[in-house]
Amino acid sequence: MSIKDYFSFTRGEKRGTVVFLLIIIVLIIANFSVDLFKKEHQTDFSEFETAINEFEKGIDGRKNSSETETLQLELFEFNPNTISNSGWTKLGFKSWQIKTINNYKAKGGSWKSKADVAKIYGLEKNHFLQLKPFILLPDSHQKKSKPYSKKENKKIEYFEFNPNIISKSEWKQLGFNDWQIKNIFNYKSKGGSWRSKADVQQLYGLDEADYYKLEPYILLPDKAEKKQYTSNKKDYTKKVDINAATVKELTNLKGINSEKYAAIIIKHRDKIGGFTSKEQLKEVWSMTNETYNGFISQVIIGDYEPSQVNINSSSASQLQNHPYINWKTAKAIFKYRKANGNYKKVEEIKKIHLINKKTYLKILPYLEVK
Repeated sequence: MSIKDYFSFTRGEKRGTVVFLLIIIVLIIANFSVDLFKKEHQTDFSEFETAINEFEKGIDGRKNSSETETLQLELFEFNPNTISNSGWTKLGFKSWQIKTINNYKAKGGSWKSKADVAKIYGLEKNHFLQLKPFILLPDSHQKKSKPYSKKENKKIEYFEFNPNIISKSEWKQLGFNDWQIKNIFNYKSKGGSWRSKADVQQLYGLDEADYYKLEPYILLPDKAEKKQYTSNKKDYTKKVDINAATVKELTNLKGINSEKYAAIIIKHRDKIGGFTSKEQLKEVWSMTNETYNGFISQVIIGDYEPSQVNINSSSASQLQNHPYINWKTAKAIFKYRKANGNYKKVEEIKKIHLINKKTYLKILPYLEVK
């Protein structure tokens, strides 16, 4: 057998080789042709991108809303069990929080201490700390015990009394707890009084059963008697200097008919450091437009320098004590001074981005640089 025999093919082998090569060529052509028949499908991400943009806008909106509400925060003494929706709004609560609060109250819920208020859903810690000094409730729960509780061995001594003049020890004899007596004298210190038995029944923490035991001994009429108007009419043309007037002098203003409310005006005056404009009287608790318009022509603002806060020596906490300066603004004033050194003039606070023109003009009379 020669070497040539190893490189020769039979007719069948030749046919098989040709068929095999044809199959390979067909497969190669088919492989490159598949892409020609494929349809290009592009995924549309526009809807997803729109949703992301809306979500980011929502976050920015909530941030802006939160900052706005903080700037508009108005602090005043309040009882969370009786405050109105508008009152909650002034205190910086959002609409959804107020709705939750009203739902809770509708189901019989109430707050008995400042610690309870701290648990309001959505109330942040910093927000609560700003509100805490103004909440007219005890700091924490104080266990109620009836005056005749055997555990405390209290003995009630009933006697005829006028709630407007009896002492703390006499309230104690009647079975009242220390925290109740404290509330009573806080109320009296603000000009409060009781004109009838029905008024006494409204004492905070006084059970109905306990009231009916006290009722026969209360030296007051069942209902407040209507005041008899005398012929001694007040002179409503007399001018009153709102920064120098006493409680009694303020009752000469038309519509200010009680020393109790006059005391509230003076309390607000002392808190802000004195009135620099008549418009500030509208900020006084429960001041209506009708009352304001009735006496404003009598009001004058004499030569008066308001009490001022030194922005170069005060801490953020001290700055925040002023009703017109919220925590964020106080902190911003303090941080700017820390970063740039003492203020040379009050006008420099306008450089702080948190302080807009309205806020600046409002707090300007109460700030100083030394």
